[in-house]
Amino acid sequence: MRAAIMKTNFTAGELSPRLYGRSDIDRYNNGAKVLLNVFVLVQGGVIGRYGLRFTQPAKHGDKHAVLIPYVFNRDQAYMLEVGDAYIRVYLQNGAQVQTEATPGVFAPYEIQSDYAEADLDAIDYVQSGDTMFLFHVNYPTRRLRRFGNAAWVLEDVPWVNLPYAEVGTRPAASLTLDSLALGPGRTLTASAAAFMASDVGREIETEGGLALITAFTSATVVTADVLTPFPGLVIADGDWLITGSPYATLTPTWPAGSGTDLPAVGAAITLTLGAAGWRDEDVGKWVDINAGLIQITAVSSATVATGELRRVMSALVASPALAWTLMGSAWGGRNGYPRTGTFFEQRLWCAGSRMFPQTVWGSRIGEYLDFELGAESDDAMSLSAASEQQHTITHLTGLGALVTLSNGGETTIRGTDDSAIAPNSKNKIKPQSNFGCSLVSPERIGGELLFVQRGGRKIRALSADKIDSDQFGAPDMTVLAEHITRAGVAGLAYQAEPDPLLFTLMADGELAVLTFDRDQDVIGWTRQSTQGRFDALATLPTEDGDQVWAIVIREVNGQQVRYVERFDPSLHTDSAITGVDPAGTAVWGGLAHLEGMAVKVKADGVELGDRIVSGGEITLERPAKTVEIGLQYVSRVEMLRPEVQTQEGTSQGGSVRISEVKCRFLETIGATVNGQLIFGRPLGLGVLDKPPQPFTGDVPVETLGWGRGDFHVVVEQKQPYPFHLQAVISTTTVNAK
Repeated sequence: MRAAIMKTNFTAGELSPRLYGRSDIDRYNNGAKVLLNVFVLVQGGVIGRYGLRFTQPAKHGDKHAVLIPYVFNRDQAYMLEVGDAYIRVYLQNGAQVQTEATPGVFAPYEIQSDYAEADLDAIDYVQSGDTMFLFHVNYPTRRLRRFGNAAWVLEDVPWVNLPYAEVGTRPAASLTLDSLALGPGRTLTASAAAFMASDVGREIETEGGLALITAFTSATVVTADVLTPFPGLVIADGDWLITGSPYATLTPTWPAGSGTDLPAVGAAITLTLGAAGWRDEDVGKWVDINAGLIQITAVSSATVATGELRRVMSALVASPALAWTLMGSAWGGRNGYPRTGTFFEQRLWCAGSRMFPQTVWGSRIGEYLDFELGAESDDAMSLSAASEQQHTITHLTGLGALVTLSNGGETTIRGTDDSAIAPNSKNKIKPQSNFGCSLVSPERIGGELLFVQRGGRKIRALSADKIDSDQFGAPDMTVLAEHITRAGVAGLAYQAEPDPLLFTLMADGELAVLTFDRDQDVIGWTRQSTQGRFDALATLPTEDGDQVWAIVIREVNGQQVRYVERFDPSLHTDSAITGVDPAGTAVWGGLAHLEGMAVKVKADGVELGDRIVSGGEITLERPAKTVEIGLQYVSRVEMLRPEVQTQEGTSQGGSVRISEVKCRFLETIGATVNGQLIFGRPLGLGVLDKPPQPFTGDVPVETLGWGRGDFHVVVEQKQPYPFHLQAVISTTTVNAK
């Protein structure tokens, strides 16, 4: 049987070997066996991937760094190189911001930080105007502000008010148990004064251990019921906590008042405990009693404290234990700090601290630094996105609702009846799925949120169901190409323009790219390689489109280096530089970063072959006015065996003879099919000065051979020229036996 089979598009991308037997599905016909160093276009074809333009070496060749975009607007956008205790700044044109260290001597401008190398990947960020908030569970939330290209300030956020919660007290003493056995009557001894009479009824908590205090002996000794086993007989200073509030009656009085009048906000209130329980560390904490709120300003004894009324009480009456609450700052110290944040409905939302892993805090509306909790619609608030298990919120974002992503599942938070989320309304908190999210920051693409599943090997697209806007789906975007993300996803960077591409960094330093356009039903994966491995990715929106930046680890002249580079659609080599000399020259420098490397050279639009960089430069056999010099990469498209229906059934098991292949190209220079050059540029000294012209049309290729059960068509671009393969037409003879 003779048939002409046309492959019209590659929109399914590179398919998993697990699908080689699924010629019955449309995705098989729209996929390929190998798509290397190419991008799938929404229109259906594939193009050679962008080259990488060299920018600058990262500060440390032997230390990991990350990239964070800082965007005030598309005209004022910067890329930040964040490394071990430093931040460097790049302009959107790739220039590194430098300062004059000494007259005539310039050095990279640096912002000092204390972020350690091991903690860099867990930094989350959100920006409003010229202010960026940086979140990390182990570091105070930071504020980064720009006052000029070389004038930046990184500081702890000067919160107006921090959110509060019942955090208990963490004594500055070690704790010794008389026995590790479970049950009542255990003696617990502190190395310094730690206990008070009103601690009876409270619990002692440590990693894995829990005990209920049943009797007070002295400031250093209590008796307790051990409810869950402790990790050892001795618990170090700072590793244990007395939970809850003092277990005693609290009586508020207003010395300046008279009769039945209730104090107004700002009044001085005396707080008297029925048993010793006030500690010096309680100054600054909050007391929630009788619907009112009081901030403690002084502790005069173990039973008497004074405070300022911040919210009016319903009555000046005594409140028994468990009916009132002592609250401290929810953030800081062993409680940890928010690990993520976002802006939504005019609030700054924060979540994921160590002590409150499932709590979400929202600032006052329009006042991002004020988290004093209240009951009015514009007051700051806290919510619990609680689930059946104690999962930690890793990311917050807005997607028609406030979305929390944790290592256990995804949850949406909305106001009632399309109103804003508020502390005085019945907000809708709805679990959506239980796939769980990794630490990799998700990317918003249109009305969907692409996030990395908990295990790190799947990417899901979270979006509202078209019928039920309260129900979200999260289909797997890697199901047809699971082999590509097998090493684990370590980073995402989305480019919306000029083509919708999700750059995906793998844990082994490889790179994959997903072309994603839901409206056109395009979900196509490709793999990317370079002479080295990728270490970090980020996208910088600019007026001319989105720039994808990378930190690349390379081996140069026997040394490991890290380079900051940018994907550039005008380039066809990696770690590349370009140069212009109106008069023309044969010697081109600026190549110290590729010392000793073999580089590809394109001079005046003509490839001149390989050169070895020596002394930071190369010499051409003739002068050139423009050059592109960089490392080679090869674009490769390998076809899947086509499905042809014969009288006997499928062609998949028969003998196949390919009599001809026609490749349809658009503005392409140079390409091979199965190693056979199908078109290129004329060779010889007489034509070296003339750049080859791009070709558009069909190119037939014959004599490809045949074999039983074999089908092998590989289209490659090995030269630093444009490559755009639109379709492949195979004239095939199939013998079923």
